[in-house]
Amino acid sequence: MKCDYQVVCAFYHRRIPIHDVMYRTNVERYCEGNSTDCAICQVLKKSNFLKVHGDLYPNQTFRVDGILKS
Repeated sequence: MKCDYQVVCAFYHRRIPIHDVMYRTNVERYCEGNSTDCAICQVLKKSNFLKVHGDLYPNQTFRVDGILKS
């Protein structure tokens, strides 16, 4: 099951070497797996596709509220 937001997701389209384990793990878990826990998806859904911070990672759900308030 792929994430519906892959087309607009800056994280998914980063040019990170395929051997980067952290990146690959996040892509497999959030972009190609269950995206409901993805911080980027949560921000995109709640902000009506406003720009997402470039330094936000899918596993950083603790930052979602702060980003939406700013």
